[in-house]
This record gives sequence, structure tokens and C-alpha cells, in this order.
Amino acid sequence: MSGTYSEHQVEREPALPALIAPGRRMLLATLLLLALAVGVLSVIIAWQVGQLAAAFSLGSLLWVIVLSAVFFGGKFAERVQAEKLGQHYVAQLRVSLISHALKTSRGPSVGITVARSSNDLSSIRNWVTQGIVPLIAGIPLIIFGAFGLGLLSPLLAVALVIPVLLEISLLAGLARGALRTARVLRRHRGNLAARIADTVSASTTISAAGGVHREVQRVDQSAQKVVHASVHRAKYAGALRAGALTVPLVGTALVVAAGSWAGLGPGLLASALTLMGICAGTMGEWGRIVEYRQNYRAGRRIIAPLLEQEKSWREAEQQLTSTRVAKDLNLETLAVRIRPTAEGLENWPSLRAQGGARIQVLGTGAQAHALLEALATGRVGTDIQRLGGLWIAEGRSEDLPATERRKLLGAALNTMVLERGTVLRALTYRHPGSSAKRALRMANECGLEVTSLPEGESTMLRRGGEPLDSAQRASLIMARALLRQPAVLIVDSLINRLPHEAQSRLAARLNDYPGVIIFHGEMTGIKATRTWEPTAAADVAVLESAGVDEE
Repeated sequence: MSGTYSEHQVEREPALPALIAPGRRMLLATLLLLALAVGVLSVIIAWQVGQLAAAFSLGSLLWVIVLSAVFFGGKFAERVQAEKLGQHYVAQLRVSLISHALKTSRGPSVGITVARSSNDLSSIRNWVTQGIVPLIAGIPLIIFGAFGLGLLSPLLAVALVIPVLLEISLLAGLARGALRTARVLRRHRGNLAARIADTVSASTTISAAGGVHREVQRVDQSAQKVVHASVHRAKYAGALRAGALTVPLVGTALVVAAGSWAGLGPGLLASALTLMGICAGTMGEWGRIVEYRQNYRAGRRIIAPLLEQEKSWREAEQQLTSTRVAKDLNLETLAVRIRPTAEGLENWPSLRAQGGARIQVLGTGAQAHALLEALATGRVGTDIQRLGGLWIAEGRSEDLPATERRKLLGAALNTMVLERGTVLRALTYRHPGSSAKRALRMANECGLEVTSLPEGESTMLRRGGEPLDSAQRASLIMARALLRQPAVLIVDSLINRLPHEAQSRLAARLNDYPGVIIFHGEMTGIKATRTWEPTAAADVAVLESAGVDEE
């Protein structure tokens, strides 16, 4: 059953990037030095308190106050350094996580991505800042405390070791239940985030169908699961924290009893109780540390495989075989060859085309969409795969880095959503080096009058393209695809959303386009020179076995 452990099989824990890495090593070293300094300082404070208890003097009291202030400064610096460490680490994970979401063609919903970028990364940050760091600081403190108690009396050191072992056993027994409930809560939170994101996105449809009350009820049902899961997890969290606070009380009683048994004087007993109090404060954090550890493991179980996948994609991109730079090509002598062999595209025969070809993609909508998206993005299915062979002119464009590949291919698809930023940034997004004058001229030709926008080219686009309407968004996407006349232009029925006059101008432009156009759907005024449609699997096998590329 999912989520359980068998006797003969241990679940493999996925790995996250190393915490000890450039940029964080100095922070970790500083934390370790602070931990050692605070540990030594605790022994000195305890000794000074003993001196004060044995014989009161104003000098001893002042020393205790000064040393306590230094102790405060050490713990304060420790917390600040811990936050720096956690934020630095999580920032690295966030970049990789968002990169994975952008590279995956069928990635999770917006709600799931937001939940992973907030809740899961917060659990990892909490583990680093309030889990690992307190351990780094606490273990030396316990060791120095035991050493200091041992100097007073070996029996006192034993009185400290017993509650430490007892607390470790108690927390270890509760840890598995805390992990299980953390996973359940994480799953319900993700489902709730996804439902809220999908519901808000469909607000117009829901309101038009009178379904607001129904959808609110469904969201509330998902929220109730989060409530129940949170309460269930709180039982383990409460037991962890209560145990971590209760056991040190037993330790204090053992120290008092051991001190009385050994016949220690008031000064030595005061020193022992001071050391035990410092150690008790550290032990009191262990319950929270275990809770953070289990939340971290629950988040890591989901995030780590995604980051490992993104790392493999990044390394593959860094080992691209082609070193050719995508300069401006002579479109009159352009040669394009596409041989789709990636999973899901095997039924498409190879295609060869010269500049000026206008190729209409046939087949079902799903088949055509999968092919056009693969051509436009280089992504196939749920993973980044090689398309199989996309040659433009003398080189393979699929082996070019994305920054070079984008210069050769322009795409305008209905599924595209505009990124956040200004209108001018959106127009030049594929070709950042293009001049604003050229980009605005192309936008006007495609039906987008930038001067009519509230702030012209500086108008800020949000939520997928607002405040532009559907026709304006289509015009912007089309203008971006056509900017600097790419060798291969990939379009679908998005062109039909353009203003009527712009459609006529664009149809004339595309019918005389010097590059290769690959399009799907019926487009007013555009005449196809040939078609491209999927072939039965048996026919593809015959062509491949004969070494033939179908024209």
C-alpha cells in the first residue's frame, strides 16, 4: 500500500542539492564557531554563578550579567546566520523548481506549483534554519554541559546523559507518525491549492452557469480535509514538543538529587543547575527539530525528484553537439528537414522543405497540437526529449541552445500565454536585441496599435496578458513570432483571432513568406503548398526499414 514500509523494502530517500556548497561554506563554518564559543561560554557562566552562590560580590554579579549579554549576542548572531543559510539554500531550490515547471510541457497546475514554491520550500527552509542549525549549536552545548557537570561530579554527568537518551528514544518513536501525517497534510494542501487555482481561473464560466455555491462547497470540502489532517498532525507535533519540554524537567530533578547525594555545596549545586538549565533549553528545541525534520522529508520526497530531473536537463543542454551560431540565413536557399522520432510522434513521416513552402498539418487536433508544440518548444510529452531531428540549413537546430534556437523558429499558438512585463518586452522577448522601432512596426502590421494602450509600449501586462483583449494578445504573439523573419514559422488558428484588416495583411505576407511555414487549421487567405499528416504505424516501419524519408 502506498505510504507504508514493507519488511524487506526500504523506501529510497530522494536527495536534494548539497547544503555544503560554495556560498554557504563560510556560513556553516561561522555557525560551527559560534556553537563552540557559546558552549565554552555556558561553562564559564555556570562557574561564575557558582562563585556568586558561594559568596556574593558585586563583581561576580556584573560578570554574570556581562557574560549573559555575550551569550545573548552569540545566540542572536546564530539565528541571523541560520536565516541567511536557509534563504540562500531555498533560493537555489526555487530557481531549479521554477525552471523545471517551465521546461515541462505537461507540468502541474499553477496551484500545485505555488504550493511547492511556498509550503514545501518553507518546510525545507525551516529544517535548515531551525533544525540543522540548532543541532549544530546544540550538540556542542550538550557536550560542554556534560563536561562541566563531570568536572563537578561524575554523577551529575550521568544525571544529564539519562534524560538525553530518554528524550532521543521518545522522539525517535514519534518521528514516523509525524512523517506520515506530514505527508498526508502536504497532499491535501496541494489538492486544495490546485482546486482553488482552477476554480478562480474558471470564475467566468462558473458564474455564467450559476455554480458559485457548488464550487465554494467543493473548495470547502477540500479545506475540511486540510483541517482534519492538520489536527491529526498536531497530535504528533504536540507530543514531540511536550516530550521535549517535559524530559529536561526530569533531568533537573536528577541533577538536584545527584548533587544532594554527592553532598555538593550551594555554589557547586548552583553551577550544576545553571548548566542543566542551559542544556534543558537546548533539549526543549529537539521536539520542534524532529517535527521540522519530518516536514522536510515530506517536502523533499516530492521536490527532490523534480530537481534531479531538472539538473539532468540542464546538463544535457550544456552538452549540446552543435556549436553553430544561428545567424541570419539566406531564406532563398533555406533547407529544412524534420524527422520526428520522439515518443508520441513516431507516426509522423519525415519532412523536407525549401524556403517558401507553406505546409498544412493534418490529422486530429491532439496529434497536430503535440507536433506543433514539440517543434516550437523542443519539449515532447512530460519530459524534455530530442524531437528526433530538426535540421535548418546546414545545422541541427534542436542541438542549438535555446538562445540560438529561438532566432531560427518563431511560433504563434493558441495555447501561448503572455508573460508578466511590459508590452515592449513581450514584443522583443524572442529577439531581445531587436530595436523597439522594428518591434512596434511589426506589432502595428499584426493589428496591435500600441499607441492606443494606456501607457503605450510601457503598458504592464499581468495575469496572462491583461489589459489586452483576446485579439490584441493574438496580435502581440503573432508579431513576436514574425520579428526578424525566422527561418521556420509555426502557427495555428491563433491567426483567426486577429482583427479583420490585420488578417488580410498577414495572409498576403505569409503567402509570400521566404521561409518555411508550418500551420494547422483553416486560415483565411493562406494557401498551402503541401500537407503533412501522420502515417499508420505499419507504414512508418516500412519506410524506416527501407531507409526512406517520405517527402
